[in-house]
Amino acid sequence: MNLIWFLKELNKYIAPYRWLAILLIARGLFEAAFESSIRISLKFIIDAAIIPQNYHLLIVILLLLGAGAILFVFIGLLGDFWAARFNISVINNIRHSMFERLQNLSMEFFGRRSAGDIVNCFSADTEKIENSLSYGFILILEVGTILFSAIFMFSLNWQLGLISCIGLTLCVLAPAKISQTATEQNYQLRDKEGQIANVVQENIISQSVVKLFGLQTRTLNNFSQDLHDLKKVYVKAKFSSYLVQRIPTLVFVFVQLAIISIGAVMTYRNIITVGTLVSFQVLLVGLNLNILSFTFSLPYLIDGIAAMQRISVLLAEVPQVQDAPDAIELPHFSQEIRFDSVSFSYSSDRKGVNQLSLTIKKGDFVVFVGHSGAGKSTIVNLLTRFYDPDQGSILFDDIDLRSCTQKSLRDQIGLVSQEVILFNTSIRENIRMGYLEATDEEVEIAAKNAEIHEFILTLPQGYDTPVGDRGGQLSGGQRQRIALARALVRNPAILILDEATSALDPATEVEIMNTIEHLTKERTIIMITHRMAHALRADKMFVLENGSIVVSG
Repeated sequence: MNLIWFLKELNKYIAPYRWLAILLIARGLFEAAFESSIRISLKFIIDAAIIPQNYHLLIVILLLLGAGAILFVFIGLLGDFWAARFNISVINNIRHSMFERLQNLSMEFFGRRSAGDIVNCFSADTEKIENSLSYGFILILEVGTILFSAIFMFSLNWQLGLISCIGLTLCVLAPAKISQTATEQNYQLRDKEGQIANVVQENIISQSVVKLFGLQTRTLNNFSQDLHDLKKVYVKAKFSSYLVQRIPTLVFVFVQLAIISIGAVMTYRNIITVGTLVSFQVLLVGLNLNILSFTFSLPYLIDGIAAMQRISVLLAEVPQVQDAPDAIELPHFSQEIRFDSVSFSYSSDRKGVNQLSLTIKKGDFVVFVGHSGAGKSTIVNLLTRFYDPDQGSILFDDIDLRSCTQKSLRDQIGLVSQEVILFNTSIRENIRMGYLEATDEEVEIAAKNAEIHEFILTLPQGYDTPVGDRGGQLSGGQRQRIALARALVRNPAILILDEATSALDPATEVEIMNTIEHLTKERTIIMITHRMAHALRADKMFVLENGSIVVSG
């Protein structure tokens, strides 16, 4: 059942390259037929050419085999080229599907699923599927060779052929039950490897904290325990896979002994010829090699099935926030934002806001103040529709946000958060990320509004200066101003600042707050902060505690 499911899932990504797959299968069948033909040719070489001393027939047989060998090499090389194109095309198709799914998933998913585990799906899991594709075609070759060899065996002697087929059937059926267990255990192994990848990623990102607080020994001990747990899962999974590989070989040893014994007696009694016995034994030895190759490929197939199960779980994720079938385009913001008895919880033990009601007029500079966990950032998540309310509604100009498209809402919002996310590209392109169609002039205007333009001009490459990984080439204040410019380049009706200055030094914070004050004349600004002093600059203040407003004015 797992294999049938795997083939059905894989077919979704193979479909665009079906003709290439057919050519590769045809290549495998031709190679199988040729290999089997070489083995049975010994009967004709011995019985029809060598024993009767028919030199002319011997030359003909050898020439035919030589011509077939040349064709075999040509088709094999061409097939290798096709296989390389086919494998990367299918794997990239899977990667594209996963990446596309990630773009459409809600923030709830990224809070629930670790980044390292997701990355593992793109790297290790797709590698396992790529291996299963490669060895899958080897399986086709070996199965084809086994079938052709079985046909030739029956043509040589039906009694020996029947015994061989019974043995081959046992070789296939013997590991069937174990293969299901092996697949389940390999799925657990893939999950554990995803956890290890997440631990490594988290450790790399947190190196400054690890070093500052002397956590090296603790993290190393925890990682050693994770590796110990991985070892236990690995041993079980791999031993099961090796059993699937080993059992057919063990069964075939006894089949081979039976065939040799019976065939020798039949030749001794002149029931079959020497050429038949030799050809049959060569076919049988070849079959043993084919079964060894077949069983060697099975663990890779099992790994591929387990990896596909993990990828399918990711692809089966459904966005928590989706546009309604009849969603409308949200008109340009012109009057007010209203929270009407809004309640939301991230989970049963993590509350957000409770029965929240408030109004924000167009052009207001509004500040939300409160301690950590009071519900301030939840307001941002709900305004931007990263999440939808459990109860109540959020209205833009009397239009419920759930009745409009997410894009038309977010096109009107610029967001600058505490943790600035910059891409590893130039300053110009980082600002343009806010509005991909922005001209260079519009990018520079946004930078001027964010008061970072003069600094950018002092850099050797100006706007084309790379910011480094996560903006590491810039200071915290510079990163914040570039993030602010990125939000402004889209000319948003609403600018949201979520703890945007909390990580800055006081002098830089004052400078950025002055910049923000200059922007209040042109747009609605919503600031999330835990500093009461910022409220003095605002038109309206809301103080939150435990997800509710306790003071406003």
